[in-house]
Amino acid sequence: AVLSVQAEGASWVEAEPRYLHRALQNLVSNAMRYAEGKVLISCQVGYKRCRIDVEDDGPGVPEEAWERLFSPFLRLDDSRTRASGGHGLGLSIVRRIIYWHGGRAQIGRSDSLGGARFSLVWPRQQGE
Repeated sequence: AVLSVQAEGASWVEAEPRYLHRALQNLVSNAMRYAEGKVLISCQVGYKRCRIDVEDDGPGVPEEAWERLFSPFLRLDDSRTRASGGHGLGLSIVRRIIYWHGGRAQIGRSDSLGGARFSLVWPRQQGE
């Protein structure tokens, strides 16, 4: 898969680097697993808020599963076994990390690539 990164806005945010890295690692790894060929990571840092979107051109996620997808131990793809990796914890970890930063994690459909779009939004400065 081809991985593209786009960034715009200010150059710093307050965040716990180790945890933010983990959240992004989980999202990018999922996107690479399900993409047919393209993954796009975009970052926007505004005056008050940060937003990171991870999008892919894979099959996407059915809208009725969007909210429960963040539940621990949930795997929508029955063909994945423990031998092939994954315990269904990655997205629940992502949501918890962004919650700790005062933000939210959401899923939707990628307008540009047609697959899934995972969005992380949190305050640029903690405590605001």
